[in-house]
Amino acid sequence: MSFQYMPLPGDQEGSIRLINLLPKKDHPKSCEDCDNGPNIPPPPARVHCTLSVAKLEDPPPYAALSYTWGTSDRKSTIMVNGMPFLATENLESALYYLTPQDQALVLWVDAICIDQNSEGERPQQLQQMRQIYSRATSVTAWLGPPRDNSDIALGWIQYYGSLADSLGIGTKPDLKLLSLLQSLSLSPAKLPENSRLKTFLKEISNEVTSDTGQAESIRVSLAKLFDRPYWSRVWAVQEMAHSKSVRFACGDKSVSDDALHHALGLVKSLRQFQKQRQGDYVQRATVKSIEFPTNTRNAISLMKVQRATEPLPLIYLLRTFRFFKASDPRDRLLALLGFASDADSLGLSSDFRDKSYEELYCDVIVGLITSGFFDVLSLCDLDIRIQGYPSWTPDFTRMRTRVPLQQRALDRRSSPVKASLQPKFSASGKRKIGNKGCPVPVSSGSHLVLHAKLIDAVDRVGTQWKAGYSRRWLEELTELYLPDGAKSRGPLPPGCLHAVLRTAVADQEGWRAAVKPRLSESMVVKLQEVLEKSDSCSDATTLSSFGLDDYVDQLQDIAKHRCPFRTSTGRIGIGPHQMNHGDRIYVLAGAPVPYVMREGTDRKLRLIGEVYLYGIMDGEGLSNVKSLEKIKLY
Repeated sequence: MSFQYMPLPGDQEGSIRLINLLPKKDHPKSCEDCDNGPNIPPPPARVHCTLSVAKLEDPPPYAALSYTWGTSDRKSTIMVNGMPFLATENLESALYYLTPQDQALVLWVDAICIDQNSEGERPQQLQQMRQIYSRATSVTAWLGPPRDNSDIALGWIQYYGSLADSLGIGTKPDLKLLSLLQSLSLSPAKLPENSRLKTFLKEISNEVTSDTGQAESIRVSLAKLFDRPYWSRVWAVQEMAHSKSVRFACGDKSVSDDALHHALGLVKSLRQFQKQRQGDYVQRATVKSIEFPTNTRNAISLMKVQRATEPLPLIYLLRTFRFFKASDPRDRLLALLGFASDADSLGLSSDFRDKSYEELYCDVIVGLITSGFFDVLSLCDLDIRIQGYPSWTPDFTRMRTRVPLQQRALDRRSSPVKASLQPKFSASGKRKIGNKGCPVPVSSGSHLVLHAKLIDAVDRVGTQWKAGYSRRWLEELTELYLPDGAKSRGPLPPGCLHAVLRTAVADQEGWRAAVKPRLSESMVVKLQEVLEKSDSCSDATTLSSFGLDDYVDQLQDIAKHRCPFRTSTGRIGIGPHQMNHGDRIYVLAGAPVPYVMREGTDRKLRLIGEVYLYGIMDGEGLSNVKSLEKIKLY
């Protein structure tokens, strides 16, 4: 006989179940008393617990578990109230490693504390997730069982993360790790007189410069750790957001949230320092390229939410966690709506459980666009969209890695917290949604009614970006800029190289703290000087050797899944690789960047994607336009 749930009290809205993990010393020697049927031996169980009911408004101290369910068809038996209960292997493993030796541990675990087969109980209990995690004394984030030298990775995180925290690395203006490592390498005398700091810098720089087996083992184990499924689980966002404190556990090892936060900052800086060092010595064949982990994006995003003092805007959450996963497609948005600061104002506060994921996605996109958050359109992709749904509704079950032209930067000084677009573009000029002459977009069935200006049409399309294409990317943009489209044998026309260099990277540099600036004139001048020295300098590796890593990084990021193009009036730009001759480029009222659209055989206009078009990103295309036309986007 297996475990059977007893219904929660009639006022189940305020009731939850909690499990008491029995300490190992109190585990029964066998399960002979379990009634599993005649001649059937009881399954061996490593986990024993009891289940009790508590009032959520005044519960006993408990910890909450955050974990991935794992494969549902692979189950292990645990004992609940002396009865067999089938749990996923990952959950059974988590409970086994978390079981104390001498005293009981009180936990809330969704798969056990909620009757998953009760259609009435499950949605009601899920609505209490915020209170459940916020009232827990702590949250344990289970990364999985020990493997791939995870103990080495966790030991590195706890040691160096805690040490960086105590030294103030990354939290004080004069203690930025990248600058400190540069000083250690070039001018050690400029380092602060702090023996602990100098020892720390020497030790951690060895993780980049050394090619020993030990150093490589650390880098590989860190990469393996951040490849685990937990870091892309969308429900973890809400669980992190509502937690008081978190410990990240793997096997019988764990690290604090503070140590992980600071260790992630170290990994990011070490990766940058490694790239600079490789660029400085790129012409020396004796230097061995040793990669430092690059897969920490999801972990960094989770820690930002965990350390946020208040809820964040939905547009920021959607863009930041667009690659996170969930077994139910609706949960990709529902998990974020539970922590969004503006869900009510966007008209998205109602229960969406009765809607299909396609309907939910449409409702969310309409709420965002009609509120002026046009950048959600940057997530749309012609090749990856819901069959039969509007072109302006992205499919969150499949997200391409094309980087949006603008990023969302949090302004934590504002209340509520706002997320501004970086770098600053204003293709529609001073027109703001809701102002005179700039009406709010209207949704009507399958189409959006927008006010826009047709700026230009696509005349020629270049080659889609591919790895190692830096030199050809610049050459094609130059050819598209030239009137006849031919390669130039003499000096380039005035302004050509300037336009090409800005267009190639969508006129932007890397992050500078909380700001992502437009490409500076000094960087353009330096690039021009380098490119004039040798034709081979347009190669990405060689550009890096001249200290232009930032430009190369931006080019490689922004160009993926894009192609260069030229318009009928001779402008150059970069946009989605699906662009064709004859596609139309519009500036939407209130939108910061232009969009390319296509009229189908049914005469309906559909979105292809956002574009960077040199010369109209600051309102030039609408400078003398008094009125806009009304368009329908299907």
